[in-house]
Amino acid sequence: MNNYNYKARDRYGVLTTGIIDAENSKEVALQLERRHYTPVSIEAVEEEGVAGKLSVFFNSFQKVSPDELVVFTRQLASILEAGVPLTDGLDALQEQLKNKGFQKVVLQVKREIEGGASFSDALEKHEKIFSKLVINMVRAGERAGILDEVLETVSTLLDKEIETAGRVKSATRYPLIVSITMIIAFMVLTTFIIPKFAKFFAAFKTELPLPTRILIWFNNVLVNYWFIILGVFFLAIYVIKRVLDTDKGRYAWDRLMLSTPIFGPLFSKIYLSRFSRMLAAMIRSGIPILQALEITSATVENKVISKVILDVRDKVSQGKSLAEPMKGSKIFPPIAISMVAIGERAGSLEKMLNKVSDYFDRESDYTVKNLTPLLEPILIFGLGMMMLVFALGIFLPMWDLVKVYRNY
Repeated sequence: MNNYNYKARDRYGVLTTGIIDAENSKEVALQLERRHYTPVSIEAVEEEGVAGKLSVFFNSFQKVSPDELVVFTRQLASILEAGVPLTDGLDALQEQLKNKGFQKVVLQVKREIEGGASFSDALEKHEKIFSKLVINMVRAGERAGILDEVLETVSTLLDKEIETAGRVKSATRYPLIVSITMIIAFMVLTTFIIPKFAKFFAAFKTELPLPTRILIWFNNVLVNYWFIILGVFFLAIYVIKRVLDTDKGRYAWDRLMLSTPIFGPLFSKIYLSRFSRMLAAMIRSGIPILQALEITSATVENKVISKVILDVRDKVSQGKSLAEPMKGSKIFPPIAISMVAIGERAGSLEKMLNKVSDYFDRESDYTVKNLTPLLEPILIFGLGMMMLVFALGIFLPMWDLVKVYRNY
């Protein structure tokens, strides 16, 4: 595939330019005709020199940080709100970007839009930078005609996710350090200390206690079959990735995530907050409730909750209120259902949905703040069990050894 610069006029005679990937110039002309453009000129893009190729190569390793995405979406929302066309806004933003890799991506997105692609489709070609959340929300904004408002919501959500991720890292730093220390201690003990104890006690020809035999078994597995363990580990990662690429596998994984203690409720609150805020934005823009529910279901990155939202939509299409099927879903807490019911009766559903979102945000913040106290009992129990096994594995043979000396 080669890149071709083109100039073409639409049905109204307006000149447009862009870049198309194609095998040859004839294919470019056919693509333009399918888009109802009349080609004016088609020229192959000259290949870059060695310096240009090296620059592109090194820029490809430059990652786009979440903070850069927040700034990009927020600035683009402001530009669109001011009435500036999308392509002009992207052109202005890419010149301000310091990240050369991100700058090139934004330029490619702009050119794809000029070639007839939608904004969401153009973003979808760069999934390593723009998450499914961003792509689906942009697509929802395009369908609803509120792209500027949705981009502002996206920037708020991304900013919130950065803040939440920082708090989670801070709250789990201590448990993580303890867990890593326990694993290292276990590896050192089973690899270096237990074998020496085993050789020493074997000279007395006495049967070793069960905890000691378990530790010796772990040592034999780690020393003699480490390559099999490593292979099984990478194979498991590959299989899990392939399973998650299927709808059933993803649904099962998302259900598992929601059912995990501590983190499951946190994920649920984050997803429900996102759903409530997006639905409020759709209703505020005059989108019918059925269409709004269908659109917002695609913005939730959890198949279980997305299916619940679609089930709620089906019940609403049968004439039921929004709060009634929410009550039967077992996903929404009673307080959220009550707030939605009040909003429906008072004719202020949009306002109450925003309050529901604020409620979930407060609850998720509270959960994050209390992660360390919640994880500490689990860590203490795990550390206690490991120390018990170590102590029994080392001291029980010594007690048996004392009995042997007494017999002499």
